[in-house]
Amino acid sequence: GGAEARGRAALEKMRQEAGVDPLKRKAAIERATLTDEELRRVEPTEGVMPEVVSERMLRRVIPFAGLPVGGAFVLFGGFWYANTQLGLDLPPSVVAYSTQFLFFLSFAGISWGVMSTSLDEGEEGSLLGVEQAKKNTDMMRDGLQRGRADAASEFMEDDALADGVIMSKKALNRAERRKKK
Repeated sequence: GGAEARGRAALEKMRQEAGVDPLKRKAAIERATLTDEELRRVEPTEGVMPEVVSERMLRRVIPFAGLPVGGAFVLFGGFWYANTQLGLDLPPSVVAYSTQFLFFLSFAGISWGVMSTSLDEGEEGSLLGVEQAKKNTDMMRDGLQRGRADAASEFMEDDALADGVIMSKKALNRAERRKKK
């Protein structure tokens, strides 16, 4: 009740100080146009990993990540046993570095489990997945390069648009939206 009213009053005060007219703001939002891509109906299965592939990936991640984690706990227990029951004086840094190494190996195992999984529903892949890891790494690099190229192209179009040159339909749509503002 009271906190909400105080919040609304503070928001209205900030809007007034900023010179924002709520009616003009609402009208501007109503005039905003959506692109064809934003209006396109999204299929529920679009961009979703098939269940067969996700199960395969999980079967690969569990051993590659789980074994080092289990090893870290066993190693830590072994250090405890050696220090308390056998009377050895092992430095804490050895315990820390060795268990941290195994936890780091576990994180690497997660990455390897994901990258070495065949993304093709019908292809199981090999035991270690070296060939598939190469293929997936190449696909990832290609995607990153395409993203960089798209960003560079968009920057070039923006620069050209600033000079009055329209290089694509996308740039034309952007120019029209800027004129409406």
